Amino acid sequence: MKNILVHNYEDLISIDNLLSAWQEFLKGKRNKKDVQLFSFHLMDNILSLHYDLKNNTYNHGGYECFKINDPKPRIIHKALVRDRLLHHAVYRILYPFFDKTFISDSFSCRNSKGTHKAINRFREFSCIVSKDNTITCWVLKCDIRKFFHSIDLNVLIDILKQRIPDKNIINLLSEIIFSFKPNGLPLGNLTSQLFSNVYMNEFDQFVKHKLKVKYYIRYADDFVILSENKNYLKI
Repeated sequence: MKNILVHNYEDLISIDNLLSAWQEFLKGKRNKKDVQLFSFHLMDNILSLHYDLKNNTYNHGGYECFKINDPKPRIIHKALVRDRLLHHAVYRILYPFFDKTFISDSFSCRNSKGTHKAINRFREFSCIVSKDNTITCWVLKCDIRKFFHSIDLNVLIDILKQRIPDKNIINLLSEIIFSFKPNGLPLGNLTSQLFSNVYMNEFDQFVKHKLKVKYYIRYADDFVILSENKNYLKI
């Protein structure tokens, strides 16, 4: 039986949660002009957001698009401050719950994980498979083409519904998820990091528990499977 989120919609949209989310959102952004403007009338803006959420009249705004090199070129879509504050409020409630459902060898956008730990895990697995470098360790490396844009949003919503019984939370998440056009999730939303892991966790669980793959590591849309049997990986 799947674990179910115990928090309700009122927990998520509470003034306390919005204020805590603001403090987390503010880190490293105090000098941004849009953040300063929002901060100038902070309580009015937070109360307005809370009112819209409470009365189910909240509508997600648009996005500002710009390019970065990280190190390869990426297109980032930045939401309005009001919406990004809500993303943090959602994340504060959902991340601790969903993180417990993820496999231990998923390393992207998770507390106490990251690239260095993923590399260390890879080294650990390669040592085991190669029997301390006495035999060849074969590695199947894959990634998902245009991952964020390829995510099926209706499938994502169905996955979320399996864990979240509160329909108001689901409606709010749908508003956030479908706010980006034409398809997929935007690179730039904090919630996109969480939703992508929730989406890919279905694949992780399939690989680990259906295919019974022991030496599997995933970082975002990149994943590897290690084996001493080259033909096994080809299949």
